[in-house]
Amino acid sequence: MKPILFALALLGGCANFVAAQDTDPVLFTFGNDAVRKSEFAYVYEKHNATDTAQYTQNSVDNYLTLYTNFKLRVKEAENMRMDTMSAIQQQLEQYRKQLAQSFLQDKEITESLIKEGYERLNKEVRVQHLLISVAEDAAPSDTAAAYKKTMELYNQIVKDKKDFTALAKEKSQDPSAAENGGDLGYITAFQTVYPFETAAYTTPVGTLSKPVRTKFGYHLVKVIDIRPAKGKVQVAHILIKSNEKDTPDKKTEAKKRIETVYNEAVKPNADFTMLARQNSEDKETAMKGGELPMFSTGRMYTEFEDASFALQKVGDISKPIQTKLGWHIIKLLAKQPIASYDVMKTEIKRKVERDSRSRVSPTLFINRMKKDFQFEENRSLKDEFVKQLTADITTGKWKAEKLKNGDKTLFSVNIPKQGRKTFTQQDFANFAEQNQTRAKSATPDAVGNKLYDLMVEEQLKAAEETQLEDKHPEFAKLMKEFRDGNLLYELMGQKVWNKAMQDSAGLKTYHEAHKQKYLWGERTEATIITCKAEEVKDVQKQTKKMNGSDIMKWAEKTVSKMPTLKTETGTFDHEQNPIVSKVEWKEGYSAPQNNADGTVTFVKIHKVIPPTPKKLEEARGYVIADYQNQLSDEWIAELRQKYPVKINQDVLKTLYKK
Repeated sequence: MKPILFALALLGGCANFVAAQDTDPVLFTFGNDAVRKSEFAYVYEKHNATDTAQYTQNSVDNYLTLYTNFKLRVKEAENMRMDTMSAIQQQLEQYRKQLAQSFLQDKEITESLIKEGYERLNKEVRVQHLLISVAEDAAPSDTAAAYKKTMELYNQIVKDKKDFTALAKEKSQDPSAAENGGDLGYITAFQTVYPFETAAYTTPVGTLSKPVRTKFGYHLVKVIDIRPAKGKVQVAHILIKSNEKDTPDKKTEAKKRIETVYNEAVKPNADFTMLARQNSEDKETAMKGGELPMFSTGRMYTEFEDASFALQKVGDISKPIQTKLGWHIIKLLAKQPIASYDVMKTEIKRKVERDSRSRVSPTLFINRMKKDFQFEENRSLKDEFVKQLTADITTGKWKAEKLKNGDKTLFSVNIPKQGRKTFTQQDFANFAEQNQTRAKSATPDAVGNKLYDLMVEEQLKAAEETQLEDKHPEFAKLMKEFRDGNLLYELMGQKVWNKAMQDSAGLKTYHEAHKQKYLWGERTEATIITCKAEEVKDVQKQTKKMNGSDIMKWAEKTVSKMPTLKTETGTFDHEQNPIVSKVEWKEGYSAPQNNADGTVTFVKIHKVIPPTPKKLEEARGYVIADYQNQLSDEWIAELRQKYPVKINQDVLKTLYKK
């Protein structure tokens, strides 16, 4: 399998680049399809932006070969009607709905985003997550594969009831998950990327989100708890380092040291700053008296945070607490609760402007959509309906009955290429029943108006979603990239990857024809022996005519008489064992080498094995990869016959700039 194939999957969405024929000539054709110079130049620059050889003849020619191969594969997938497969269609629709969310937003900063940020800052959410990594600019096939894998894990957790923590430890590609099971502790607003934050704040406690796409990949987010925010705290600390790798004596010594420092720190008139300078092993803060910057939840080890926020009065000192770094004594310097909205508004606004949420502006976006889709409503009919709502709508128990005038139009939108779509009073009644929630503190008409606005918003967004390809060329490109990536992924699986792994006869034939490519380097059968210096001659005398296995058996019987005797036998290459690598490979004993504990080590070389071919089982991974490459090359040759590629050399030469 050629890794470049995945990178090339990113290129598929660029085939729709439009330009006038007179200024944008055809660079090459394949079958009845054509690719213009502008399309190739776009994708070439996108994937060779940092290449110092950009636009040299060799660079352009090599990339042109890769790109034509990519176009041929996608064309074959289309001709095989793989794009009509239900699985492909389903994945594409799921991706479309997810991708659409980032385009169903307004880029202007609005009050709603600032308030959302403030409301979230007032809460802390404890989350677990499971990450399947995929780069932000990954090939669509890689993105599709990551999404599939994430959905499989989601179904294992939701449908098969598998333990989230266990799966996170086993499957998550967040390096910390192996240890913490994906538990990130408590987080608050602006501490994580916005899509992840939104999942954390919108997923009900105890439930799991659907896959969430961020620049790091796809996440499954499980919300464990929500609590009021603790604000910020500033402390100074004294650290005595200690970790799990320390010996028991060293751990005991560290604990005694911190207890001694603590006893000094709590004495009347004790100088904490001086104690930190004299004792703290945190070099970055020791000379500042152990002072740390002010921090909020999610910035420190959980044990350190809990102890810091537990301190009540400025000047209070914690008892020794332990983290992965070691033992700490913490002194409270300042506490800062969450300030009022008016006080924090300017600060939050700056954060919103720097954050990806700056693209979101629901109010302005809805107003624009109303204009674009010629939104019309019968407000009096809506008001009439809302006034009839009972208190049940505030408890989630309201039932929609068949209305006498239910067929009257409540609002309508005009969708290009589809015409005007109307929504009746009965439609709204059904929507209200399905979307009502408990809101005991609100009046029925307030709930009704809110539900009406929600329905209007949903229908406007549904209309907007039908127009995304026309309004946003980037959306169209991304959709085609994902589509082509999925097609490429499925087709490569059929034609190359799975075929190479499942074709045992073909794999065996390929290995036999190329076995000289898969050679063991020179190796030796040898035994490494360690014993006392005065025992060397006796050991060599007794093992002189023995092979490796005989020496091992002899050693088992002899170790009671020679307690320091150790033996290791095996077949080694020149890089495998430093002891064997250093000695001369000729049959017999090497010169003994002194060890720090007073023993010596020497090697008995039984025989030297010249380079020999590896068996198929020994080189299987490499053979499969090479066989995949051969299948891929053979397939490309077939495709080039089926869809002849013709390159306009005159146009190609205009791309050479160096």
